Amino acid sequence: MIKNIVVFFLFTVALVGAQVPRVALPPPGPSRYYIHVVNGLSKLGLLVHCQYKDDDLGYHRLLNHGDDYHGTSRLTFGEQPSIGANWRRHMHIVSFESFWPETQHLWLRDRCKYGTVGTCIWTAKDDRIYLKNFLANVDELIHKWIYKR
Repeated sequence: MIKNIVVFFLFTVALVGAQVPRVALPPPGPSRYYIHVVNGLSKLGLLVHCQYKDDDLGYHRLLNHGDDYHGTSRLTFGEQPSIGANWRRHMHIVSFESFWPETQHLWLRDRCKYGTVGTCIWTAKDDRIYLKNFLANVDELIHKWIYKR
């Protein structure tokens, strides 16, 4: 009797398990990201101030068109690192997070994934701030400059 119950239970579990729909999870993202800030301004330089958690990464002057400041961020389980950035050019400013971990949405990861490596390329242009979208192979407008006197 018990043998029949066990067989029936195992059969039921196998039958129910076969009918549960499988949800496709996105592939895991890179564990390390490279963050680049590029001076795409036609005139004058760019001043960038970055901060990671409680670590001030300092001020960086990108004086010429094409100058690049870069750093890395490694993701570890349970950690929520983000990198804030303040950008300044002549009479203009903008502040935003240039990197953040994503657990539910894949907006940044989709744009910054270049093969198996995470690479975020932020470019300051005369009109606005752009993020390179590797998937679409375009620079996407993300932030506007704020005019300051």
